[in-house]
Amino acid sequence: MSQDASRHVSKQADLSLARPVLAWLTDFGLADGYVGVMKGVALSIAPNAQLIDITHEIGPQNVFAGAWVLATSYRYFPLGTIFVCVVDPGVGSVRRAVAIHAGDWFFVGPDNGLFSYILNEQAIHAAVVLSNPAYHLPQVSSTFHGRDVFSPVAAYLACGVPLIKMGATIDSTTLARLNLESPQRQGERILAHIVHIDHFGNLITNIPLTLVPDLFSSSAVELTFPPRNSKITRRSRFFAGTGDEQNALPFIYGDSAGYVAVAVRNGSAARLLEIDQEAGCVLRIIE
Repeated sequence: MSQDASRHVSKQADLSLARPVLAWLTDFGLADGYVGVMKGVALSIAPNAQLIDITHEIGPQNVFAGAWVLATSYRYFPLGTIFVCVVDPGVGSVRRAVAIHAGDWFFVGPDNGLFSYILNEQAIHAAVVLSNPAYHLPQVSSTFHGRDVFSPVAAYLACGVPLIKMGATIDSTTLARLNLESPQRQGERILAHIVHIDHFGNLITNIPLTLVPDLFSSSAVELTFPPRNSKITRRSRFFAGTGDEQNALPFIYGDSAGYVAVAVRNGSAARLLEIDQEAGCVLRIIE
């Protein structure tokens, strides 16, 4: 084992917790038994693990939404947390099953772009393709790798098995990445798009608040959705309205993850404005 690999194994051991945390993110919903079965597999291998749900309500096969929710969640978990992420429309196909040690956390799931933000934000210490059947269930189906591959691998990692034993090491630059377009500034205009629509119908843009420090101090702002010719000019730092007559109007705010967003108090901005994920928008700051 190389000195570099030994250092990564040592770091993994250092990050191990007395009760390791497995955090789950899927598009499985809760109507069926899929989530419970995955947890049962994990606990049969790592009975001391703590299991935490991020969400199981990612839209079916919506890898972009899964990547965004993971990106806005993982930093709030203890160092050494192992994230089991299954939004996997390519299950059973040629897409790779992978595990990644990135920053101070571990990520297990399909190599389909689900970890794009993680790969962009964190140092990648090691990545492996999950090719060692010793750490899978004895029988692996072609349609439920969450149960048969990802859950047991995560549980063995929680037990302290080194990442490099899970399979062949791969170059992290070969891992799949989504096309994550950055907002483009053109003079006083910023061209952007909606990256996420949350449970409340709030529209989250890809404009970081750090790009517009004068969002609330400028004399005026305009956020437009060109296809619909919708224009939002109200701003609020809070979800509480400023008056009953305005409560049903959409407003611009800064969301908790640090991005420009649009909401309607006690309503859905997405439904009111008829805006879908990936819709283009233009933000204009008026001095």
